[in-house]
Amino acid sequence: MPAILAKLFVAIAIGLFLALKFDIKLADLIADFSDWRFIAIAALLPVTVTAFLSANRWQVFLRQSGIDERLSTLWRISLISQFQGLVLPSSQGADAFRIFHIEKRNPHKRGIAGSTVIVERMMGLLVLCSFTLIALPFLPSSDDYLTLVAIVLMISACAVAVQFILLSRAIHRLYNGVQYRSRIVGKALGYVEKLHAGTIHFPYKSALLPSVLLISGYQVSLILVVYLVFRAYGYDIPFMQHLALYPVISILTLIPITIAGFGVREGFFVYFYAMIGVPAHVAVGVSLVNYALMALVPAALGAVVYMSSSFRENPRNESR
Repeated sequence: MPAILAKLFVAIAIGLFLALKFDIKLADLIADFSDWRFIAIAALLPVTVTAFLSANRWQVFLRQSGIDERLSTLWRISLISQFQGLVLPSSQGADAFRIFHIEKRNPHKRGIAGSTVIVERMMGLLVLCSFTLIALPFLPSSDDYLTLVAIVLMISACAVAVQFILLSRAIHRLYNGVQYRSRIVGKALGYVEKLHAGTIHFPYKSALLPSVLLISGYQVSLILVVYLVFRAYGYDIPFMQHLALYPVISILTLIPITIAGFGVREGFFVYFYAMIGVPAHVAVGVSLVNYALMALVPAALGAVVYMSSSFRENPRNESR
C-alpha cells in the first residue's frame, strides 16, 4: 500500500506540474480535435488488427513451447487480462494476468507457459529499439537531437543488458535449488526459477523469423494509433518520425514510478514531441487519448467478454 500511494502521489505531482507549467485545461484537450474520424479508426485497431497480431505472436511462442491454444482463446485471455490488469499499479499489469490464465489452463507447463509472455516482451523491447535506431535519421535537426540519440543508445544498451540477465545460465544457477526458511518465499522464488528456466530454454532460433515479423507488425499497429490520434488533432506528422519517438516513450514509460505510467508518459510525450514542434497541450492530449484507446477500450471489451462468456467456468474445453 505505501508503494501504491507513493506512485499515486508522483503521478498527481507530475500531472499538476504539466497542467500549471503549460496552462493545460481538460476541456481544451477535447476541443482541439479537428477530425473525429481518425479517433474512430484508431479505436478499432486495438481490438482488431493489434489484438489479432498479438494473439498470433503469442500462439507462435506457445506452440514452440509445446502448448496448443486457439487464437480465439488467446484473444479472449488478452482482453480479459487487460480488464483485470487495471487493478494493478503497473503499466504491465495485463501481462501478470496473462501469465496467470495461461498457466491455469496448462498446469503441466508451469513456468514454461508463463515464460512465453516474458519472451514476447523481451523481443518486443529489442524490436522497439531497432525501430527507433532505424528512424532517427528521419527526424529534423534540433538542439535536442544529440540528447535523443544518447537516450536511445542508453535504452538500447539497457535492453541488451536485460536480455543478458534473463538468458544467463550462470545467474540462474546462483539461486536454482536454494532452500529458504520461509515457505512463502521459497514457493515464490521457486516459481521465478521456473519462469527463468523457461525463458533460458525457449527455442529462439526456430521462433525467430515468424515472431519478429508478427512483433514488428504489432508494434507498427501501436504506433499507427498514435499517428491517427495526432491526425485527429490536426497534426499530420510523418509516420517515420513517430517510429523514432514513440518507441522511446513506450520503453521509458515502463519505469514503475507511477500508477499505470500516468504523468511519466505525458511528460515524455511533451518532451520528445517538442523536438518536432508539437505544443505541450497537444502532446498531453494525444498521450491521454492514446492510453484510453490502447488500454481502456480493450479493457472495456475484456469486461464484457469476462462477464458474458463461459471462460471462467470451463476454460480447458476451449483450447482444443
